[in-house]
Amino acid sequence: MAIPLFKISKLLTEYDITIKLVLPTWILAHIPISGGIHFVDLQVMDTTEQVWTLRYYTRPSGNRKYPVFTVGWLKFVRVKCLRVGDELTFYGHQVRDADGELQMQYEIQVTRTSNVTYQGEPISLDVENFL
Repeated sequence: MAIPLFKISKLLTEYDITIKLVLPTWILAHIPISGGIHFVDLQVMDTTEQVWTLRYYTRPSGNRKYPVFTVGWLKFVRVKCLRVGDELTFYGHQVRDADGELQMQYEIQVTRTSNVTYQGEPISLDVENFL
């Protein structure tokens, strides 16, 4: 597997699972949006290798840009039965396409603390194990 260019880990909030996923602002350096457009649809692969189209959006005006996932995000939440407190990991890395060109590949994983323990500590499992 390629080394990630960036990696975001966060615990999901009520807002994240009911409205839109709020991303840290430093991600703007890794997924820039240019040309007067304020969104881009990313193809994001989950741990089952299913590809999801998630709209990465920033405010068109104002002092602070808040990157978020909007369109496609709530469908992902619903299908994966995500909950407040689940841990999301979103990362991007470069891969070579068939022509040898470098392309960004985005991946997403969500884990949840389970009732299973190891040496007395609960372990986190991919949400796929809870479906």
